Amino acid sequence: MSNCCHKYTKWLPHNWLCLRGLSFFFLGFFYLAFCYAIYQTIYILIRFSGAEIAAALAYYVLSDLAAAIIFLTIAKALGALRAIKQAVAPCGCSTEKTTEEAK
Repeated sequence: MSNCCHKYTKWLPHNWLCLRGLSFFFLGFFYLAFCYAIYQTIYILIRFSGAEIAAALAYYVLSDLAAAIIFLTIAKALGALRAIKQAVAPCGCSTEKTTEEAK
């Protein structure tokens, strides 16, 4: 790849963490959203009553669970891309480290 756009791509997140780091990042967001959905479920069951429970659970908890599923999907897709990239070409991060150590 040419270095003509290298000065702009260093600010993109995939260059900070590589695919493995981004996968763990989104996996962390999945667990955060899932735990928040559990917290909201408990709070709604304690705070509301009757038909309000069903409406609140449907609106708040389902939207949190949908966000959690989206984060998990992104994490799994990044993990699969990492596996494909490792099969096709080794990670650029490790080759940079080995060239620095060789000097």
